[in-house]
Amino acid sequence: MTGPSGHATRQALAYCPYCAEETLFPLTDGGWECRSCARAFSVTFLGLRPARSAEEQEPR
Repeated sequence: MTGPSGHATRQALAYCPYCAEETLFPLTDGGWECRSCARAFSVTFLGLRPARSAEEQEPR
């Protein structure tokens, strides 16, 4: 089974993780390029972590 490919399956990023500018553009091979700091990067979704119980949560 093949799903959708390309930019339609990606959520647009708001800011560059390196310089915090908003000049991000999608790359054809699946990454992002920041035209302010000239970096290219990709973001990978690893999955959801299991929910933690109240005892396991760190105090604030």
